[in-house]
Amino acid sequence: MEEIRFKKSVFWLIVLLIFSLTLFLGKPGELLAQEKKTLLKMGALPSGSGWYFLSTQIATVVNRNLPNVEISARETTGTRENVLRMSKNELDLGMSEALVSYECYRGIGRFKDKPIANHRLLWNNATTYMHWAVTQDSGIKTFEELEGKLFNPSTIGGGGEYITEKVFELLGFKPKFYRAKLSDAAEAVKDGRIVGFSYNGTLPTPIFVEVHAARPIRLLSLKEEQVKKVIEKYPFFVRAVIPANTYKNVPETVTLGLYINFAANKEVPDEIIYGIVKTFWRNLPEIAKAFPLVAKTKPEETVNNATAPLHRGALKYYREIGLKIPQEAIPPEAQ
Repeated sequence: MEEIRFKKSVFWLIVLLIFSLTLFLGKPGELLAQEKKTLLKMGALPSGSGWYFLSTQIATVVNRNLPNVEISARETTGTRENVLRMSKNELDLGMSEALVSYECYRGIGRFKDKPIANHRLLWNNATTYMHWAVTQDSGIKTFEELEGKLFNPSTIGGGGEYITEKVFELLGFKPKFYRAKLSDAAEAVKDGRIVGFSYNGTLPTPIFVEVHAARPIRLLSLKEEQVKKVIEKYPFFVRAVIPANTYKNVPETVTLGLYINFAANKEVPDEIIYGIVKTFWRNLPEIAKAFPLVAKTKPEETVNNATAPLHRGALKYYREIGLKIPQEAIPPEAQ
């Protein structure tokens, strides 16, 4: 008899323990919902960059607002790595930019004969600004005056170098290129060994602030007809203006910009991408408090400046808010 009572006591103790654990961990439905979460790997950029910080902020906002999605941001070397890894299903979504998206989808430029057909856009974040700077004491005031002068086209192997080569070739500017890492180029400018250097960055770009304090710089400005010629040839560029006094006493400068965007593998389910895109735009003011560069970003900029097709889930959202979608932004699977 005592043995039976003991067994009953143990049984009810186990039941009580299970019930307590259920209350502690959450209701069975919630546990089931957690099990059904879609886990997504996001390619960010180098951890020291502002864009990496933006990626982590977006992941945090999405994770908090979409209970069925969990995004983990992964550090990467840059946008080119992101799109390559997305194409191999090693990443699900991540940061790209207009030039990379344009070339990878079409299989041209750095992706020659290797198109990434599953590349899809989600939204544009903000533009970068191409800086072409010379020292004020060089006396150079126009791009044409760079001819034969030692000038750094941007850091070796970087996007700025690639842009400088394309633009200068098209417009007939002929400096003597000084190839170096950005930090080494900056030192060469400060020492007077070269007349100037380049970089495609945000405003203000710290290394230009640093050089300007040591040896005042001048930003070279493109003429409107030159901007038009470049954009006609390379439609992934947009006209951009660096406001006066972004760098102390440096006047307004007309240059070229590139949208930094978010992209995804087209295989990510439409309803998941729809939720992510909707969450991004609805929570943009919160994201902008942490990363002000995106504060003025608008959905219209994405659809009107798409350099690859939209993801079908993103397309659904932009149509839902009443935007007219250009034909080239509509993905083949939604035609």
